[in-house]
Amino acid sequence: MTSLDEADRQALREVTRRYLEEAVDHTTTATMLAAGFDRSRWSAMATDLGLQGTAISEDAGGAGFGVAECLLVHEELGRALYAGPFLGTVGQVVPGLQALPEEPAALELLGLIAAGQLTAAAALPLEGDVTSLTLSGGLVSGTLPCVVEAPLADGFLVAASGSLVWADAGGPGISVSRLETVDLTRQMGRVRFESAPAQVIASGPAARVALAAIRRGMTLALIAECVGVAGRALEMAVAYVRNRHQFGRPIGSFQAIKHRCAELLIRLEAARSALALALAPAASPAEAEARLAAARICAGEAAFFIANENIHLHGGIGFTWEYPAHLYYRRAKSNQQLLDSTGGQRQHLAATVFALYAEQESAR
Repeated sequence: MTSLDEADRQALREVTRRYLEEAVDHTTTATMLAAGFDRSRWSAMATDLGLQGTAISEDAGGAGFGVAECLLVHEELGRALYAGPFLGTVGQVVPGLQALPEEPAALELLGLIAAGQLTAAAALPLEGDVTSLTLSGGLVSGTLPCVVEAPLADGFLVAASGSLVWADAGGPGISVSRLETVDLTRQMGRVRFESAPAQVIASGPAARVALAAIRRGMTLALIAECVGVAGRALEMAVAYVRNRHQFGRPIGSFQAIKHRCAELLIRLEAARSALALALAPAASPAEAEARLAAARICAGEAAFFIANENIHLHGGIGFTWEYPAHLYYRRAKSNQQLLDSTGGQRQHLAATVFALYAEQESAR
């Protein structure tokens, strides 16, 4: 993988942002929801910009950049509240397939994703969910109550009976029901497999490695999205308090408003720093896990807090349906729940910190 220098990263950010500004009209809630998912734009995103292949190896048809570059794209997608299946396809499925470089089927799927010809979702239980799928004779059975972006997927990378398999969404025995969730800009679905034919991609240790890569990829992508959501919500708040006048001057000049905006900026920068630290090389797996756990909490809480404050700083208009501030609030809340589906992330962070401390003490 090749890492870009700062100038090239900034260029990637600017190109991605311009493309998304053209793809999504952010004027009102109605215009944002009307954008939806456009298959032709998904293809153009791959052929014109190569965004789906950012972190896919060159051997598989991608650009071969690093994780940091891919997360930069996720941040911009969060900022724009992009409604397409980028999180499921690139955030989850790509890391899992990338962890299987010797599997021809994985390379083939990666090539289709990089070319914009395939959308995908990872069909595995959310953390803390006891739901399981079974694989017998090449057939998958079971039901997952909530799969991210399932209604938009051409196929599913499925974790079943210790194996990782691929199932075409349009194949026999697969049904997807769209769920109504708090986030109006991201589609979720209930997926049912009834003896659905599937192709085994990996089994045993290789499948476990790929599954871990899927979960880590999903977590990092959600954290990056939270940074993007928080950044855009802060921009909206600052622009409003600069232009809204009371008593003959902008309300942003009032000390109380200044202090609130300053706190929002501090929280945003803390989330950015937590993500950067989670990506930095760690001395041990325990340290890496502690950093990731901290970033999950920090980014999720920062995005929700800033999106909530954005509504309040806008006053009455912030609470209206027409004004899109609530869409950022909804995405922030949804991402926060996905990052902490069990409600036990703080306990997990404490456990990882204690494990790291014990590891460091034993090394002395």
